[in-house]
Amino acid sequence: MRMTTMVHLPTLPRTLRSLLVGAVGVLILDAAATTTLAAQDAAAPYEAIDDVDARAAIRTLIADAAAKGLPTSPLVTKVREGIAKRATPDRIRNATSLLAERMTKASAALAPTRSAEELAAGADALQAGVPASTLRDMRKLWPGKPLTVPLGVLSEMVASGVSQSIATRRVRDLLLKGATSAQFASMGTDVRNDIASGLAPDAAMELRSKGVISLLNYQAQVLNGMVPATPAPIRPGAPPPKK
Repeated sequence: MRMTTMVHLPTLPRTLRSLLVGAVGVLILDAAATTTLAAQDAAAPYEAIDDVDARAAIRTLIADAAAKGLPTSPLVTKVREGIAKRATPDRIRNATSLLAERMTKASAALAPTRSAEELAAGADALQAGVPASTLRDMRKLWPGKPLTVPLGVLSEMVASGVSQSIATRRVRDLLLKGATSAQFASMGTDVRNDIASGLAPDAAMELRSKGVISLLNYQAQVLNGMVPATPAPIRPGAPPPKK
């Protein structure tokens, strides 16, 4: 059984868009494992790999991933990327093997998800140096929501020079506050732009994340009736309204 999710967020950085748009989510059940694997096997451009041993090894890697219940579309995509970049067969095999290992770790940390997009995002976070314990913590904070965008933003921030401790803490704060995926994505774009303009990565992350948290706090106060949704108008010559 296949589940395909398409999310249109044109303002996302290319790497985040690829997480949301470029991958196809695949759920492999034991009863349909052989059929699904055959379809993935046919989709992979194995014949473009001229090394027989490497080609066989890659087939085995993808078959093993399917047997574990992992979505294989990210692995097939990795093979295609290697071929497009004219990488050597050994490099394609090694890259596919490392991705399979990261996806296995991500699957354990993000359980019970089987989303190709979410596992690919988790694998990218692990590659960026984010520990599996952080992925487990994020899953506990968002047990019923997809972590694709928060994980993608975390990876982007670390790759952009934000220290892992600050990036992790601020992403965690936003998860606790109930930030939306769109807010995560917008913040990530703002941080990248700030860094490009010369602001220190950690300072940019602190500034933008605090801005989102301030907005979320205000929205919560409005919902709880603690502050009006819009401030009362001030008439010329009249004293300001009492608080």
